[in-house]
Amino acid sequence: MNAKIDLLKDMEYTVDIDMLSTLVLAQCKKNETPTLTEMSKALARIFFYVNSLQQDRRMYDKAMCQYREDKNRAVMRARKSELEIDKLQAEIGRLKNISGL
Repeated sequence: MNAKIDLLKDMEYTVDIDMLSTLVLAQCKKNETPTLTEMSKALARIFFYVNSLQQDRRMYDKAMCQYREDKNRAVMRARKSELEIDKLQAEIGRLKNISGL
């Protein structure tokens, strides 16, 4: 995904959850009711769940980046090896010509 868009979404979520938490907490301080208590608990669960999803996404993105880097390194090694093989085969051909084989 696009890192900038993800960051903007994360920031928007953080601002929204902070605003809701602040409002519910302020109402709890004024007049705590069972409904407000449940709302505050639900907000906390939502926060931790979304935070877990965000961490999973970051770890997934990091793993995909590492896999791509590993693949690219393997491709570069293979290309370098193929060039070296071509050089060595040319050298073998040259040496065979010199020795008359």
